[in-house]
Amino acid sequence: MEHDVLPSILKEVQERFERDFGKSEIVRNAFAALKGKKATYKTANEFAIEIGDILSKALGTSLRADKLPDGKMYYNIAQRLLTDVLGRNHELVSGYTSDVQKNLNQEAKIGLKVQVPELNLDRIAGIVNRFSSEENFEDVSWLLGEPIVNFTQSIIDDSIQKNAEFHHQSGLQPEIVRKSYFHCCEWCQEVQGSYKYPRVPKDVYRRHQHCRCILDYDPKSGKTQNVWTKKWNSIDKERVERRKLIGVVSVDEREQKRYNRVMKSSGAVYGAWNDRNDPYNKERDRHAQKFYESVRNRNKQHEIVKVSNNSGLSQSDVEKIYNHIFINEYDLEDGRKRFDPSYDMAESWRRLSEIGGKNIQPHDLVMLNHELMEHDLMAKGMKYDEAHELTNKTYNYQKAWIAWMKEKGDL
Repeated sequence: MEHDVLPSILKEVQERFERDFGKSEIVRNAFAALKGKKATYKTANEFAIEIGDILSKALGTSLRADKLPDGKMYYNIAQRLLTDVLGRNHELVSGYTSDVQKNLNQEAKIGLKVQVPELNLDRIAGIVNRFSSEENFEDVSWLLGEPIVNFTQSIIDDSIQKNAEFHHQSGLQPEIVRKSYFHCCEWCQEVQGSYKYPRVPKDVYRRHQHCRCILDYDPKSGKTQNVWTKKWNSIDKERVERRKLIGVVSVDEREQKRYNRVMKSSGAVYGAWNDRNDPYNKERDRHAQKFYESVRNRNKQHEIVKVSNNSGLSQSDVEKIYNHIFINEYDLEDGRKRFDPSYDMAESWRRLSEIGGKNIQPHDLVMLNHELMEHDLMAKGMKYDEAHELTNKTYNYQKAWIAWMKEKGDL
């Protein structure tokens, strides 16, 4: 059997990416702007360029001809590798952009749900096909450079297009602004400008390699102008409510299927321990210890973005929960320490942090609300036992977990 080179390459790429992501001042500033509700699509564009650049460098450093069979990037390797890493970039950038759009909507008093663009598998396929078309990896290694950054930037463009079109369908008058970056080129000069729906040319959302032009969208306000009287009238509320239900996309299902395939191919099995095969909790305790440590070693902001996207809780609330479960130390019965790892909570967090969150159970969400309320009570000076008991009256994780186990037939 031939050795599968992909797992070791993926591991190295991910480690390099996580390291540089955590060190990036641009990333830190972007999340600070988001937290302060000052982030715009310009901020998101800078964030996307940085994320693309970090991944490009991680790939460029980790991939060499001598690591590939016969020195060639075969189709199956390129397809699995790029779907994974570009899928992660899509998750990060679309998550950030969604929060930007959410803040803009709230500021403009627009009660429409944020639209999330799907992972563009056709664009990935184009890069994959180009990779596999050459016998020597070195002849196409340039694809790990600008095309990776360009792909990541396109997530911003797709997000703007999807939200602006949805707002137009809802009766608003979105205005898209494209600004040329230092007179980028003649083509960019021609498409720059302000465009109101529906008169927005498709080229506005396109960009060539090394294009750093800025695409921006600010919904302004939840009002529409009567072109005959020039008076501003509020949009019919019933119409908006109907439109809230149109085409809401949270996560691309195909991305979830890809993730499941990767997990199966790695031989990973989760949630396999129970009272029958682990009567003394030894394996579950061991798993919980390792899982908690692995979460602490991941990129914290990346983890928070995933759980926030999957649960609907704000990133600031998820950060409180993350710190409460994995980081903070408290005065407990046996001294000042972190909470002991819990196998069931580890499993809940795993489902909550999976791409797409397709396997999330009701008790997983109860856990998040329990930990958030408990954290807030303890932050006000309440002791753990008292805060835990009071929180259980509203969010009882154990009770919800037991109900789930009974439903499965495991209790």
